[in-house]
Amino acid sequence: MTTATLCLSPTVSLAANGRLPGNISPLHYDLTVIPNIEASTFAGEVHIDIDVATATPTVVLNAESLTLDRATIDGNPATGVTLDKDSQTATLTAASPLPPGHHTVDIAYRGQIEKSARGLFQLDYTATDAPGNGKGGAGVPARMLSTQFEAGDARRFLPCWDEPAAKATFTLSVMAPQGQMAVSNMPVKADEAMADGRHLVHFQPTPRMSSYLLFVAVGDLERATAKAGDVEIGVVVRRGSVDKARFALETAAAILARYNDYFGTPYPLPKLDFIATPGAGGFGAMENWGAIMSFEKDMLLDPALATEEARQRVFQVVAHEMAHQWFGDLVTMAWWDDLWLNEGFASWMEAKAMDALHPDWSPWLVAMPAMERAKRLDARAATHPVVQPINSVAEADEAFDDITYDKGQAVIRMVEATVGETVFRDGVRRYMKRHAYGNATTRDLFKAVEEAGAKDALRIATDFITKPGIPLVSVSATCGAGDGPKPHKGKKGAKETAPAMAGSGTQVSLRQARFATEPVTIPDQYHLSDRLWAIPVPLATVGGATVGATGRAASAPSHALLTALTGKAAAPGCGPLLANAGQTGYFRTAYTEPAFKALVDHVDRLAPIDQLGLMYDSAALGEAGQMAMSDSLSLIRALRPDADPSVWEQAADYLRDVDGYYAGKPGQAAFRAFARGVLAPVLSAIGWDPQPGQGDKVGLTRAALIRALSSFDATETLTEAERRLAADGTDPTALPPGIRLAVITAVAQHADAATFDRLHALASSTTDALARRQLYGALGAVRDPALAQKVLDLSLTPEVGTTIAPQLILAVADANPDLAWRFVTAHIDAVEATLDQMQRYEFFAGVARRSSDPARIGELNAYAEAHVPATARQGVAKAAGEIAYRAKVAQERLPQVDSWLAALPATH
Repeated sequence: MTTATLCLSPTVSLAANGRLPGNISPLHYDLTVIPNIEASTFAGEVHIDIDVATATPTVVLNAESLTLDRATIDGNPATGVTLDKDSQTATLTAASPLPPGHHTVDIAYRGQIEKSARGLFQLDYTATDAPGNGKGGAGVPARMLSTQFEAGDARRFLPCWDEPAAKATFTLSVMAPQGQMAVSNMPVKADEAMADGRHLVHFQPTPRMSSYLLFVAVGDLERATAKAGDVEIGVVVRRGSVDKARFALETAAAILARYNDYFGTPYPLPKLDFIATPGAGGFGAMENWGAIMSFEKDMLLDPALATEEARQRVFQVVAHEMAHQWFGDLVTMAWWDDLWLNEGFASWMEAKAMDALHPDWSPWLVAMPAMERAKRLDARAATHPVVQPINSVAEADEAFDDITYDKGQAVIRMVEATVGETVFRDGVRRYMKRHAYGNATTRDLFKAVEEAGAKDALRIATDFITKPGIPLVSVSATCGAGDGPKPHKGKKGAKETAPAMAGSGTQVSLRQARFATEPVTIPDQYHLSDRLWAIPVPLATVGGATVGATGRAASAPSHALLTALTGKAAAPGCGPLLANAGQTGYFRTAYTEPAFKALVDHVDRLAPIDQLGLMYDSAALGEAGQMAMSDSLSLIRALRPDADPSVWEQAADYLRDVDGYYAGKPGQAAFRAFARGVLAPVLSAIGWDPQPGQGDKVGLTRAALIRALSSFDATETLTEAERRLAADGTDPTALPPGIRLAVITAVAQHADAATFDRLHALASSTTDALARRQLYGALGAVRDPALAQKVLDLSLTPEVGTTIAPQLILAVADANPDLAWRFVTAHIDAVEATLDQMQRYEFFAGVARRSSDPARIGELNAYAEAHVPATARQGVAKAAGEIAYRAKVAQERLPQVDSWLAALPATH
């Protein structure tokens, strides 16, 4: 599953439901579903072939929000049918105990079509093209049906064994209205016309798979296709939108050949559809086998509106969900505690696919911010291990977060870098072949990697996925101290490392500890009595044998494996020491003050990814008080205007983060002047308009710089933004797609009442769904509290609609966090009505976490006590920790930055 931006977690029903008895296994489901779209209900009949392992008088399976009208076992009526709401189960009692062997269960039942993304749910929208049945036309209300089952909501669609290890095959038939399309995991087998004009669509049987991967959608849809070998790739969209799906279609076709080769097991289904649905939710996309579902904002691109960032987002979603077709669908985690096997691997595979098809996008630089978010969360008390105990699907909801996705991908990247790409790939191929159509665990994956020739893979992975937190590696170096200890060497497929040369190498002392930004307590079940990790530490020297003036490694860094509290290692060459060279390690690096200064002095000779890693580490340690907070600003100040655009993009975003600490503080004006002085020359160098040869990365940076400089009240930037927006009606070149949203947001941020009304009129008159989402989101950036209140009031009106409302409220919270918090807590029921199940327990915490006011923590906890089940408060704990952290940084660290700024020359 792909998560939406900072609104994590797919749907589960929050009940104290345990796991099913293990004595019965489903083999095959034959299912017919008849929706009543107008009444928001459906009827179903299912025939289930089962295997009974031990004699039993009852059949227990999952069912939630279903009415069971009739149930038979082996053709005989069940003598009892009991539904348990708490455990979300149905218990069918047989006329006589069932002996081991094959049996059948038949159930007729009814259910509800949900209004939020769980089970079978409805999506209401305004049609932009004439429907296929010829009734009505563009601009009329329309409704589409879709399903969303991860983690535990297939049980809302049919009675079933709704656990990932309970794999079975499915044959699905669904009734569709006249002129409407139905799509599922497999191709259509037959389409049966009914006398009343409806048609019953029968699909081919699926492979053996988990229940949460079953999918069906019905609506006024159209489909475009392309062939990739023997597989038909399709995009399925609401009528009139197919041209916006061309990029996704082309991307999927290109990726499929890459993945077939990488995994060593060809994609096994005859087709792969991407279904783009209207609306939005707490997730971006879902990896249903052969029928990937996403919301339109994550799959469609309007050439007139699409930014480079949007193109990358669509590529990432396609690559992520396609990786799941192997990691998650073909081989599935045995239980939800190994969810990271799905999500961490798919997140890592995004970058691998991008590296193969769009290397000019610098994929590992693109991945760095996500891994940085994980590192920051992992330093807090509210963190958790990548693999954590999950006692029910209700608890699985809490596991879909930055740790699972992005620490997961960071660990995989670290292991691959240590053992070598070829060895790691060979291990993945073994894993796929061994567990195809079955289930596996974390240990299964890394045992397969070790069998392929990788020493220490399981040891390293186990430490980083079972222990919460992130290590801090402190380094000190002495040049020319002799041979010293030999560096750690990987096995087959790893790059060989050169030993230090006598008298010319660099001897390195290493020490590890846990990096934490607040006191942490380690639960006993994590077995952390020694608090140590097995840490691969890549070492290089700047100006020595490893990093040249081009910023690219001339030879591979040496690798030390630090397993004790302290250790010794060697790096080839002399010069400033760079630890975590290439940023493949999952740890923070602490340098001595002279060593850090030496790296800053040579920052233009570092590879872009190391520039970014050094900035992230110095920022984190500075905010934690382990070095001066201004050190990260010194590093940014030392960057050349022609440094890699991706580095400047992240530098601009970090400066905006620091500005957030300054909210309401007297030093903010001086900081903004500094930030303007650093960033304005970069925007001047790249210009406002795309130039030949600049590439997509420059476009991303241009938009980031416009956003940042407008936040820092840069007069020239605001004047140019206002000029371009005013000219947009007559000059088609005034707002190229790459800067359109950034310019509109900049103008909205500083809008007076008249400008606000003009932008509001533009948003309300726009019929394109993607453009409306952009324009209303820009309105939320307005700083003026009175206008921000108008935006909040607008968010709960039919004009905006429930799918845009959450985004709009969060946008207001960025600039006016206290105002937004007062609003949502004063309108709890109305706000919750705009949220789906995946958002409900995270959204209010997401609004609160924008604040730096410690008083907000008590208010958030009081809200949670009244409205959030105790099993769903991990998001609340994270938000409380972030609020406390922001307040601490503002109080304890900004005075040092103020002093540093005051000591700078008048022209920065």
